[in-house]
Amino acid sequence: MKTHIKIIFVVFAVFFSNHVMAATTITPLAVGIVPPVQFPSDDFTITGFRLSLLYGHHRNVYGLDVGALGNITDQTFTGLAVSGLFNKTGGQTTILGLQFAGVANINTNKVSAYGLQVALMNYQSADSDIVGLQLAAGNHAPFTDVFGVQAGLYNRAKEVYGLQLGVVNIAENLHGIQIGLINFNNKGLISVCPILNVGF
Repeated sequence: MKTHIKIIFVVFAVFFSNHVMAATTITPLAVGIVPPVQFPSDDFTITGFRLSLLYGHHRNVYGLDVGALGNITDQTFTGLAVSGLFNKTGGQTTILGLQFAGVANINTNKVSAYGLQVALMNYQSADSDIVGLQLAAGNHAPFTDVFGVQAGLYNRAKEVYGLQLGVVNIAENLHGIQIGLINFNNKGLISVCPILNVGF
């Protein structure tokens, strides 16, 4: 009986792995200068570490992503990303620990960030969650729920559970404190307030 189970398991594993490999090509390591001078090509999924001497471009990345200038991921990114200028993801993004860019983090699909997101500009254009700290000169996240702190000169979020700290703070719904020159809590009892605004 145990032998039959092992045979069935092996057949299933071989079939499943062949099916997955036919759908997408996976590698644990990617190294490149600038596309197309990179290994492997941009249609690969990276599950481990991507090092881009200038910038890298791949389908999916799961793991550690380091780029001197930037990182581009067409579909899903899950992990920790650090770049000199930019991180850009077109698909679902899950930040585990840190997403850092010298200029901009650009996420055009759902983001789930657990930890720290830092850049001159953090841009999120889809329903997202930040659990931790979002820090930038400008945090433009009109569809994002922030659980923690959003700090910058300009901060915009959908729901804030915690603190917005900046010159201009905008929240659709505030459950915490805004400290800034001008504070907007669009659905709050006090929708516009200078210096300090509190929402429940």
